[in-house]
Amino acid sequence: MKTNEMNKLGPLIKIANTLVEKELNHEMHNLFTEFNLTGTQVALLTYLYEARSRTVSQKELEKVFAISHPTIRSIVKRLEQRNLINIATLKSDKRQIILSLSARGSTLIGDNIMNIYQIMTKVNHKITLGMTISEQEQLTEILQKVIHNFNM
Repeated sequence: MKTNEMNKLGPLIKIANTLVEKELNHEMHNLFTEFNLTGTQVALLTYLYEARSRTVSQKELEKVFAISHPTIRSIVKRLEQRNLINIATLKSDKRQIILSLSARGSTLIGDNIMNIYQIMTKVNHKITLGMTISEQEQLTEILQKVIHNFNM
């Protein structure tokens, strides 16, 4: 690949990310109009819903979603203000912030989990439209390598 083409990779990834994020935000806003939730907020709530049988720290969410501490803190505060999550501290280490779905959040996500999965499937289909199975697998491998390169 020529140097000129290499210089386009970052911007292309950013454009793709922006388009996917716009689509998710639009779809999630339509599903949760009363709450005005973003795709990231719904992803976080869904993660907490799927992990409801164990303790989840704010630090874990920072790592899983590759989001900075200030950004995740802002998202958490907004979700807490809407009474969708509960915030506590770990008894053994008060510095550790523990998150869980509130009763309202659990009901909201539980009642809509199939719709959330359908939206994710729809967006993933849009991402991979026109790609062969082999190309989809290659894309997944390449994106995992990119993520790994930045997590070193």
